[in-house]
Amino acid sequence: MSTFRGAVQGYNPVSLSKEFRQKIAKDTKGLNERDIVIYCYETTQEKLTFSTKCEKFDDRKKTKMHCVGYAQVLSTICNYAFSVNGMKGKAKPVVGLVYMGGMNLNAYSGLLPEKWKNFTKDHDFVEVTLSDGKTMYVDASLNIVQ
Repeated sequence: MSTFRGAVQGYNPVSLSKEFRQKIAKDTKGLNERDIVIYCYETTQEKLTFSTKCEKFDDRKKTKMHCVGYAQVLSTICNYAFSVNGMKGKAKPVVGLVYMGGMNLNAYSGLLPEKWKNFTKDHDFVEVTLSDGKTMYVDASLNIVQ
């Protein structure tokens, strides 16, 4: 489970092709906000593959990205889907910690090889504020929807 820590990442929406925007609009038509979030989460997982390096996002193929890229892509897809459906929901990348079994996994970054240390100090995921004021946390890189 990822836990929000309060820091908001700079949000740089990725570019979506015309064909992908049309597909999102078609696929999300008639869905409620929560179902749109699930759709965007699943779509992000289909479009990305996890890597320690980020490639430029290309919605026509699998793109390699780490958690920062996953959060940027998922936020962009969600915000576009909300917009084309006239909804007030809003998604943004945030920085937090990763817990498993009550243990903060980020605290163990010092035990990892040098190339992984900075990578595991914190973790990026998405905070979605729905129009009813409720908040969801979504992490497509770790398969979490709360």
